[in-house]
Amino acid sequence: MFWLHGLCGSSGEWGDTMSHFRDRFHVIAYDARGHGLSEKPEIPDAYSQELMVDDLSAVMDGLDINQAIMGGHSMGAGVALNFALRYPERCLGLVLVGIGSGSSNPRWWQQWWDKLADLAGSGGMSAVLAEMNSLPAWQSALQNPQIGKQISEGIMRNCAQSIAYTMRGVQRKRPSIFESGDALKECETNTLVVMSEHDTPVKSSSQFIAECMPNAALKVLPAQSHWTHREVPDEFLRAVDDFLAHLV
Repeated sequence: MFWLHGLCGSSGEWGDTMSHFRDRFHVIAYDARGHGLSEKPEIPDAYSQELMVDDLSAVMDGLDINQAIMGGHSMGAGVALNFALRYPERCLGLVLVGIGSGSSNPRWWQQWWDKLADLAGSGGMSAVLAEMNSLPAWQSALQNPQIGKQISEGIMRNCAQSIAYTMRGVQRKRPSIFESGDALKECETNTLVVMSEHDTPVKSSSQFIAECMPNAALKVLPAQSHWTHREVPDEFLRAVDDFLAHLV
């Protein structure tokens, strides 16, 4: 079982999730390229969603793992989904949390990713964090008394240049979920799509995935923020447990 983090996150954010499943599964999380302890290439072309899918495949090969359940949040959920679309025979199931920011109104989002990347270059991660607070679904997590400090500190630990490259190469250039309808309809991987009820940027894309994929279900949890799995961890883990009970 793999858990893939989102933009400006790290493998550490899955600690409680991994502990929950460790007795039943071989659980793995790693830092995405440009994040945490992973390599941070200093060339823009080293950052794309396709390369992150390649990274996941390489990690599996390096660990001699042929098949796995894939879970991911936000950017990581996009990587997990695209891994399943490219390698359906290697994906035993999908848990997609907060997937698809930028699919609706893509022009606005592309401009915003560029703005964030510029801020990372001129003002570092503190400027990025301040701008992230302008989006309600992100602000509600960053200002949450239980999880806000941890998420903010995690964002600040990132390398500003690598995050700028990620924003431009991964976030800005990845296709909208709505462009993948035909591929989604052909993907038979059992899938759980999870979102917070007030995470507006992912509402349409999450619904679209669940409607297109023949073996997908949407679970909307009573949360405010983009970090559903951290805001309501008990509800999230129950939803995943229920999904896995019918999968394994």
